[in-house]
Amino acid sequence: MIIVVRYGWGYPFRMRSSARLAVLVAISGIFAVAIACGSSDDGSSFSSGGASGSSGNSGGPSSGGFGSSNGGGNSSGASNGSSGTSGGNCFAPVDMYIVFDKSGSMGEPVGNGAPGDCNVGQTVPSKWCKAINALSGYLKSPQSKDQGAALQFFSGADNANCGTGAPYTTAAMPATSYTTLPSTAFDSALNGITPGGGTPIEAALRGLTHFTGANRRGGRVTIGILITDGDPHGCNQNLNTLAGIIQAHYDATKIRTYVIGMNGATFANLEQIASGGGAPTHAATVGTLTNACGNVAAPCHFWNVGDGDPAGFIQALAAIQESADGCKPGGGNVNPVN
Repeated sequence: MIIVVRYGWGYPFRMRSSARLAVLVAISGIFAVAIACGSSDDGSSFSSGGASGSSGNSGGPSSGGFGSSNGGGNSSGASNGSSGTSGGNCFAPVDMYIVFDKSGSMGEPVGNGAPGDCNVGQTVPSKWCKAINALSGYLKSPQSKDQGAALQFFSGADNANCGTGAPYTTAAMPATSYTTLPSTAFDSALNGITPGGGTPIEAALRGLTHFTGANRRGGRVTIGILITDGDPHGCNQNLNTLAGIIQAHYDATKIRTYVIGMNGATFANLEQIASGGGAPTHAATVGTLTNACGNVAAPCHFWNVGDGDPAGFIQALAAIQESADGCKPGGGNVNPVN
């Protein structure tokens, strides 16, 4: 069979059926790439690495471990933490601002504050020591390849401004923007902090939202991650107010805020705060991480990492990275390229 194609300038072009098939395949491939790398805040299901997410607004647990978010029914799934792309020509990795609780209770159970301090690589049995080893492990792991990270610490010892979030509006590491991962550069910052003070979550969230809003790189996904082992102590402690800070930020920017909780916090309180951040829900078991919702009914928004055991903590960070990947259906909002 012969196909006649007429172009705009009026001359017919004769194309055989085999050639027509090749053209159609090429065109369909172009459309597939275009769709794969579009904005992913569309409520679609997420599937990667053999794990499938839930669909639509179901909000229930799924084989991939993720359900819907509060910001429009986004859903995402967990896989092995692979980074940067989901095939084709799509590349929309994650820039994360991690605001990490350095309050005195992080030194427990060894002792409040300094007794629980350690350097990366040491094995003091405190929440602080386990957590900094987990953060270090993730930030220099192969699975974090091409992501970006900035790190700040918070506690009542900083005399933070509850209304503006200063000094958490800037990162402790790096001095500007984000460090491309994997990187060992964060170890010096982690080693340089000794836990102590209270837990001013309001100031931490205001600093986090300010930094992420001001540091958005085109073609990438920006998220904030709050890590804490406590309930709000200092500044405004009203849970609705705290959830409202990150809800307003998400509504204005589509930047998600994730919350990671450790033993010592009231998980129901963290769940109420996290529900405002636009992050998707997840199941109680995600990959190798079990009890990911603590004593909160699954699916939940916040992430429980217990006493900070590095293996589970790294799994949570990798799953958060995966859920925010801008190339995944249900992933985070990709910043426009100016």
